[in-house]
Amino acid sequence: MRPAGALATGIAAASLVLGPFAATAVAASAVADSGTPTPAASAGGSTVASAATGRIESQSSKVGQLQVTFSAVGLAPGQSIDLKSVRVFLDTTSVDATATAIGGAVASAPPEAARTAVLVVDISGSMKGPGLDGAKKAAQAFLGAVPPDVKVGLITVSTAAALVVPPTTDRAALTKQIAALAAVGNTALYDGTLLAEKTVGTTGSRTIVLLTDGHDDGSKATLAQAVAAAHDSGAALDAVSFGTAAAQVEPLRQLTTASNGRLLTTQNANDFVPAFRRAAEDIATQVLITAQVPAPFAGRSVTVSITARAGGSAIMDSAAFKLTNAPTAPTKAASLPPSGPRDVAVSVGRFGTPRFLTLGVIAIFIGLLAVMTVLAFNASILDSRETRVRRRLSFYTLTGRGSRAEPQPTALGDSSVARSAVQLAGRLVVSREFDAKLGRRLEAAGVPLKPAEWIVVQGGAAIGLGVLFFLLGSGSPVAAILGVIVGLGVPVGYLVIKESRRSSAFLEQLPDTLQLIAGSVSVGHSLPQAMDAVVREELQPVSVEFNRALVETRLGMPVEDALEGISTRMNSQDFAWIVMAIRIQREVGGNLAEILNTVAATIRERERLRRQVRGLSAEGRLSAWILGGLPPVFATYLVLVRPTYIKPLFTDPIGIALLVLMIALMGIGAFWLSRVVKVEV
Repeated sequence: MRPAGALATGIAAASLVLGPFAATAVAASAVADSGTPTPAASAGGSTVASAATGRIESQSSKVGQLQVTFSAVGLAPGQSIDLKSVRVFLDTTSVDATATAIGGAVASAPPEAARTAVLVVDISGSMKGPGLDGAKKAAQAFLGAVPPDVKVGLITVSTAAALVVPPTTDRAALTKQIAALAAVGNTALYDGTLLAEKTVGTTGSRTIVLLTDGHDDGSKATLAQAVAAAHDSGAALDAVSFGTAAAQVEPLRQLTTASNGRLLTTQNANDFVPAFRRAAEDIATQVLITAQVPAPFAGRSVTVSITARAGGSAIMDSAAFKLTNAPTAPTKAASLPPSGPRDVAVSVGRFGTPRFLTLGVIAIFIGLLAVMTVLAFNASILDSRETRVRRRLSFYTLTGRGSRAEPQPTALGDSSVARSAVQLAGRLVVSREFDAKLGRRLEAAGVPLKPAEWIVVQGGAAIGLGVLFFLLGSGSPVAAILGVIVGLGVPVGYLVIKESRRSSAFLEQLPDTLQLIAGSVSVGHSLPQAMDAVVREELQPVSVEFNRALVETRLGMPVEDALEGISTRMNSQDFAWIVMAIRIQREVGGNLAEILNTVAATIRERERLRRQVRGLSAEGRLSAWILGGLPPVFATYLVLVRPTYIKPLFTDPIGIALLVLMIALMGIGAFWLSRVVKVEV
């Protein structure tokens, strides 16, 4: 296997003597013989190129002319490209060309001669110490070696990628910001790469120098997106890896390969300064080549090959380019539109940092542990209190022993903790009116829970969804509050829906039930016997409600009052009229069966008309649900997934005003739609 330096020199020499086709053949033979050229290892454990090579930095064309920025990579300090040795080939045809050193007045003349460099420095927590100190020294060395006309920008990579200094020639501002760098957070490497590709621009010579010590663990973008952007942007990306692990080196190798850049791997922070100084010296060797394009090549896609001599070595490079009759944006490879995402300005608030999330999880665990402790302690107090009561009552029993009271089971379980939670919730519901009202709603909905048990379920849903939204929202307190609100509202919505469906089912079954009662009464059965016939039909929910009324009558309650309880629980005005008719008939007499048949026919006709109206208004009701539910649902999604997008609505005065206006208009629209689609029958 031939050394990489000899290989590169041989390729360049072949291009000078035989032309670009021969150089391509030599390169293909070398790759087939030895694979990808392997850089020689330095004493510091790093890998660097062993000989000078050429690199096309940028290209642009206009009518009859092609301008290329070309540099020599790996020259010794003080060496430069021999301007007279520069030759340009379009495919296999040599064309006339002149080369001019870039710098001074030339750099400010054509846009193609403008030069921009962006330093991307990893300041994650793992760089703390020698790594960051070496990075600062390397950045200062880069500023000292780079030509004064080069605009230099600074990007830091931590939990998020940040543009600290836009490209500028103000070296003092860059020096101040470099000295203030501090290590913190994770490594959003791919986000930093995309931000650098966006910052470096699209014209002139563009160079990105990247330094990192670890693999990406915090980017929104993927490696494939970063590689595609590096390939399409046309900027050369040189990378320095502070570590030689495969997980660190492989992504950087893909990035540098896609951008025709170089990769240095090292475990010694002292190697940073030579690497950055070498990158700055490579920029200083750049020349602007102006080639004359023959008419037959206009509008064609060609391979542009450049050969030259620098530092006693032959150098070359080639790239595909499409020549057009109109000026085109400079590009490294084929003039294809950029692909992949560009806007990667990622901002993470203090609530989204790993430290805050860790503290939040610990606080949640401690809170849950405290709740369980309080419940267990309350259960032990209740058990000890019951034991003392039984001990005192044992003196008044025949055997002298107190009877063992069985604990009352709950719908949430028979454990002492569940019973304790239900009892604590019962103490919170101190208002008898609230307790009775909630109990009636649970009975009407057919939910087999007591009011205290329902409060425990609702509180658990609020806490559970609050924690879930807190985690999904990256530690956002707004998301946690929203989760608590949703947790409180979901059980209420479930109860309303269950109550409405059960009431509708009762109303649908009512005509057949009245006809059954009328038939039983007409054959000589009493009203309670007719109610018993309804119970035996086992048609939910009518059978359950009539069974309860029948039990109440057997305990001494008048039939009319028991039936009136059904109308109250079902919130049915139709059944209330039936109870009124039964009450009048029992007081003044009359044919009850005929009355019930007449009422059943009326209710059946009203139900038919009600269904017809609901069918006609279905579209309007669906529109009302969609228009009323879409804004809050989508706002909840944005709070969880992209809080920075919706944040101005709650922080900016204009956003707050728009939010208030939106809520008012939504309320008016919802009320208007509800009145339009609601038809009383």
